[in-house]
Amino acid sequence: MGRELSWVVATLVLQAIWGCAFSSLLGPRTAATNIDNNDNQDQLNTNEYCHTCVKIDSLCYNHSYLFQLPAPFGDHPFVKRMAIMQATNVLYYNFQPAFADKEYSKVAFVSLNNPQYSGVISGWQSYNFDTFDINQNEKKVYLGGSDGIWVVNSTSRFPSFYGMRKNLITNIVVKDYVYFTSAERKGIYKYIDGYYVGQFVDKKINYFVMDNRYDTVYLNDSGLYISFSRQTLEDVRLTRQRVIGGLTADNRGTVYVWRVDGLYKISLSIHLSQSTLKRVSNIAPDAMTFDESNNIIYSIRNNLYKLTLVPTSKCFGL
Repeated sequence: MGRELSWVVATLVLQAIWGCAFSSLLGPRTAATNIDNNDNQDQLNTNEYCHTCVKIDSLCYNHSYLFQLPAPFGDHPFVKRMAIMQATNVLYYNFQPAFADKEYSKVAFVSLNNPQYSGVISGWQSYNFDTFDINQNEKKVYLGGSDGIWVVNSTSRFPSFYGMRKNLITNIVVKDYVYFTSAERKGIYKYIDGYYVGQFVDKKINYFVMDNRYDTVYLNDSGLYISFSRQTLEDVRLTRQRVIGGLTADNRGTVYVWRVDGLYKISLSIHLSQSTLKRVSNIAPDAMTFDESNNIIYSIRNNLYKLTLVPTSKCFGL
């Protein structure tokens, strides 16, 4: 564990050097963001110093190593997506197995309460699952891959067909319906009772995520955008940068973006055109999600870490 944390600290120092270049491309901080941070700071106890903490958006988080993700990884372990089923505290994540495996992408799971309880979602044939999202109310995981959308529940974990056969599904987001993108089509689609309805059909979408207001953050070949749920508002481009590691939203709907130089948060202004992308930490995960208490869970290669808010404003601070 000590070696793991030392390695992370060294990585953070190197990432700090990368941060300046990308930060110059982002918009200014909004007044609303500064007020929120000041309010949070006032609530923290400043009398104690945290030696195991890092700062994210001026707040201190205890940084702890959990365990290595169990899966039959290939030679270079890498995870792109993670999500937690809150009712069971089970973490789902995708990975690439050994090169000779017929399934070149899989989704695995591990209990955060008992890491010995783990496995890989499989079936009678090669599914090549890659993207997925969780319906917390239904306790179901919707998976996308080389042959449409499939679904598993929290107990059987044996995939059943859901829809869009013969489509390569590249992204899935579960809200009131299942939203997805596919390699064969432009735009984002909503799946309703065996039919699908298109949005942004004139745009090729690389990644997308939705916040609690159904605003959509998406990445395409011209940059990262917010598309507001109110149809009368024009999309806002946050940055022209196209190389990012991923997107996710916390339990409150705040959207985060990460890349090699650190972690970024999307801050919405009361003047929507002034919404910005702001770097809040030098931590650069491979994948990231949030637990039921909104603590950050993230991975670097097959190592899993947790960040928990602590009542102090004095910490290591990288």
